[in-house]
Amino acid sequence: MKINSVYIASFGGIKNKTVDFSKGFNVIYGENERGKSTLMAFIKMMFYGSDRGSGVLKKNIRKKYTPWDNSQMAGSIDFTLKGKNYRLEREFRASNSTDKVTLIDLDFGDRKTVSADIGNELLGLSAAAFERSVFIGQLGFPESDDAAAGELNSKLSNITSTGDESVSFEEVNTRLDKAKFTLMSKSGRAGEYDKNLKALSDIKAQIEASAAAQLQFDAKKEAGKVLENQIADLQKRADEIKVKISAEQDARNAEKLKEFLELKAKLDLLANEIKLSDGSLADEMYIRKLQFCSSKVTNFEEKLENKCGEADRVKHNIELILNPPENASPESEETLEKQVADLENQIENKKAELIKAEEKIADTADENRQKKPFWPYILLVLGILLDAAAGVLGITKYYYIATLGAALLVAFIISLVAANAKIKAKEKANSEAVITAKQKQSALKEQIDALSKTLFEKKVSLQAIKTALNANKNALAEQQALLEALKAECDSIALDLQKEKAVLKDLMAKYKTDLISLEDIISELSEKNATLKEIKANLQFISKDLGGIDYTEAAEKLTFIESKKIDLTADFDLLKGEYDGIVNQIGNSKAVLATIAVEAKGLAQRIADTEALKKTAHGLAEVLMRQKEFCDTVNIAQEVLLESFAELRRSYGSVLEKKAGEIFALLTSEKYSSMSISKSLDINVTKADVFGEKEVAYLSSGTADQAYLSLRLALSSLLCEKGEALPILLDDALTQYDDTRLNLALDFLSDYAKEHQIALFTCHSDIGKKAEALGAQIINL
Repeated sequence: MKINSVYIASFGGIKNKTVDFSKGFNVIYGENERGKSTLMAFIKMMFYGSDRGSGVLKKNIRKKYTPWDNSQMAGSIDFTLKGKNYRLEREFRASNSTDKVTLIDLDFGDRKTVSADIGNELLGLSAAAFERSVFIGQLGFPESDDAAAGELNSKLSNITSTGDESVSFEEVNTRLDKAKFTLMSKSGRAGEYDKNLKALSDIKAQIEASAAAQLQFDAKKEAGKVLENQIADLQKRADEIKVKISAEQDARNAEKLKEFLELKAKLDLLANEIKLSDGSLADEMYIRKLQFCSSKVTNFEEKLENKCGEADRVKHNIELILNPPENASPESEETLEKQVADLENQIENKKAELIKAEEKIADTADENRQKKPFWPYILLVLGILLDAAAGVLGITKYYYIATLGAALLVAFIISLVAANAKIKAKEKANSEAVITAKQKQSALKEQIDALSKTLFEKKVSLQAIKTALNANKNALAEQQALLEALKAECDSIALDLQKEKAVLKDLMAKYKTDLISLEDIISELSEKNATLKEIKANLQFISKDLGGIDYTEAAEKLTFIESKKIDLTADFDLLKGEYDGIVNQIGNSKAVLATIAVEAKGLAQRIADTEALKKTAHGLAEVLMRQKEFCDTVNIAQEVLLESFAELRRSYGSVLEKKAGEIFALLTSEKYSSMSISKSLDINVTKADVFGEKEVAYLSSGTADQAYLSLRLALSSLLCEKGEALPILLDDALTQYDDTRLNLALDFLSDYAKEHQIALFTCHSDIGKKAEALGAQIINL
């Protein structure tokens, strides 16, 4: 390969610069900061780009060579490879992945975009191997790089053994490692074998955990069954005790049960007495319906009476018009008007007294329907409770409680008798007051009727006088028309009255067919409904005291109590204590049982399908066995490969060491006779007149540079024996040489340039002059 020219559009401090190279020995001369290292770095980056960015400027050459004006780095290289002419163009951007790299076939004009590290394809070397072979910088050898050393070793061994550098033992070994480490990683965690081994371990752990959970689950289920049986036994005993306690309480409530059922019988009898023909009860709603119908009948009667009276007056007026009275004079009219006004005032006063009498009757009827006092029953309840307590605690020991209870029961009877006597006395007084009020009501109605009759007569006389005084034909016609209208209204009101009386009669007949007076029916029903309410209140009170019992249950309990003799001398306190203890024990046992159920549920979730797990484990074991066999086979193959490689290393190593030793002896005027090179390309040298080898670190800086230069040139020479020679780039590699060594090195490079293109970058003018004298092309920057 030969570099023909380099064009830098912008890179570091160089802009729009073209450098042409000759075929053989080229010396690029320039003082410091003229761009020698920049040009050399540009050539390398054109082929390989740069590694991922680093914060250290020395390691980030992309950042290092960014122009100060931040213009885009770009340029091109024209070169000849295998007889064809190419141009490589590159626009440097943020990274290799974003660079734009184009390869142009100058012979045919074809263009194609290529990868950022096109040097691998064109030169057959990685960037690291390139730096350790044909790219020779200042101050010796670059830092150790196992990958680059392995690559160079592989190429040398393949060239030595097969003549084809594309066949790489190192690559084969790497592929075997990759295949093996895919199964068994170095860390023991990331390989497929490692993962399967862990999965198998996890499955075995799951099987063991599931088995343990199954044992615990079975134990919990058995414990639950035992506890359920215990709870059932306790519940059975609790039910037996409860029956005894309930029977004891029922026996003590026998009298209440009897009273409850007797009141129920009275209630049914009374309800039957006030049952209407349609099956409903003659309750307060029925009474209000009767009163409403009665008031409508009374209203129509009054309307009829008023309209008939008006008709009579009009009729009388007509007669007066036709036959006027002899006393018809203005004086008589004035006298009659005063009499009429006086009579009307008397009637109004009497009506007011009548309303008061009716209100008195109504109030007295309400008082007769008042409820019996409730407070005596409080004494009854307290007395029963105290007697019951004395019975439970022991009458002999707690006799004073029983005595107090008996006293309260006596007080209940006395207070109830007194209250009933008081109510009856009040009812008698009210009845007498009602009789008096009704007598007064009757007298007032008679007085009102008499006054109304006299008033009617006076009004008739007054109307007659007025009519006589003002009579004319028109008045007669008007009175006759009015009379006809009044007769029609009377007929209509009479018809409505007849209908309402029929409704009232039917309504009354629903209660009793023998039509007694409405007042008697209302009085009778009011009294019976009051008694009905009282019985219902007593029933509710007793039912609540007996725990909300109904009539059927009360009858059954009373029958049971009467059919069996219950021993009331038993220690019911002891039974109640035992019952409470059993109830608490059942509650605690149920809580424990609930806890067991929750724990069993949790254990059930931890029980896996062990058969499926065992099947999976068996399959994994077979896979692991095959993977282990494969890794063992790879290890054997690698051992054989390494033995073969060692044999090859001895073969090509001697060639490299011989070639490098010859160059080193030539550069040092035969002062050093030979050189040994390790697989990692470490150097040891032997002096011509001294036994033994020394590491290169023991040499002076100039001699060490000669040793490294010898190794580089030997590598380049061997790499090119079976292929095309690559250009050798040296950046002030001879700066530490003395004059003798410098002359020897230049002579050697001049001769070496006959087969290799050499580009020596230097800032020393004397090196340029000496090289020029040997035929080198001088390029001034």
